[in-house]
Amino acid sequence: MKALSSRERFTLALNHQEPDRVPIDLGSIASTIRTVDAYDRLKVYLGLAVDKKIRHFADEHIIPDEEIIKALHADTWYLRMNPPKSWKRERLDANTVADEWSVPWTKAPGSYYTFPASHPIKTPALEEIEKFPWPDPNEPSRFEGLRKKAQQLFRETDYALVAEGVTGVGVFDMTWHLRGMENILLDMLLHPDFTEALFGRLTDYYSALYKNYLQAVGDYIQMVIYYEDVSGQDGPLMSPQLYRKYIKPCHRRIFRTIKEYTQAKLCVHTCGSAYAFLDDYVDLGVEVINPVQISARDMDPHRLKQKYGSALSFHGAIDTQRFLPRATPSEVAEEVRRIIGILGRGGGYLFTSCHSIQPDVSPENIVALFDSAVKYGKYPLP
Repeated sequence: MKALSSRERFTLALNHQEPDRVPIDLGSIASTIRTVDAYDRLKVYLGLAVDKKIRHFADEHIIPDEEIIKALHADTWYLRMNPPKSWKRERLDANTVADEWSVPWTKAPGSYYTFPASHPIKTPALEEIEKFPWPDPNEPSRFEGLRKKAQQLFRETDYALVAEGVTGVGVFDMTWHLRGMENILLDMLLHPDFTEALFGRLTDYYSALYKNYLQAVGDYIQMVIYYEDVSGQDGPLMSPQLYRKYIKPCHRRIFRTIKEYTQAKLCVHTCGSAYAFLDDYVDLGVEVINPVQISARDMDPHRLKQKYGSALSFHGAIDTQRFLPRATPSEVAEEVRRIIGILGRGGGYLFTSCHSIQPDVSPENIVALFDSAVKYGKYPLP
């Protein structure tokens, strides 16, 4: 088969057809290189100039330069929403920054991750929801210049364009940011009126935000990513019944809004053991699942492809937790060959790591990861 453009390759694969090779992704929250040091080491290894003007979009994730995108054979370019001009990042101390939702995020010295130091909605009272200073989903600065940028990228490059970063997380994630994880899980059982009101208010916000965002870029994108971690390593964070009572109705409204304003594929990111929710996602019209964390319970790639391969495409699946930091480059190449052989048959696979590439992954392994995807991802697969 003749070589295709990145956009053609991406579109065919996510329509469950076999392009010239498996498309490669690099730049989402779930799969990008995590820290400045790791990114600089990779650029030095590749013989590229180290750029000290590194841009972050969330929790020290790196927005990769185009030279890295090209060096790692990526087929995607990400369109992220602007931070609102009404919000100014507030540093509370040397390690803590407050976000737009008044949540203080602390990063301990030596850590790669931040976590909420406290939660602004203190009690499960309805008046707490009413008095909370809700961000404005209609603020024009969030979307300023995005349509022109998307149009230019669509016309002047052949990348598949991916929209993400509407708020970084979904409705459930935001409820625990605002209330705390233990509190919101207890609220689901003990305070149903408050819980439904909180989820409803967040769903109004997300639906308006996606409407505005996709009115700007929806004509030009090929995929939109919605982030919602409802699972842990060993299984769901709540019962499927509680998901269907509180969260699934929110997802249905938000996903309908997304599909109203774009023809792009809908990808849902949910870490860990997401298997219990896959039937629900298919019912909701989800078309792509990320990050396919194969080290988690019930996430065997053979089983996923066999049961859901006709309904869902898979995005990720190369383990970053134990495998990538410890493997040799030749072992990385063999794992890439294995995963592509499972998930790539008949299309329906977008190659990348299953989560952030941490600083303990060597530049040699990163290059082996993406070079091997080109080598072993050519169709027809052996």
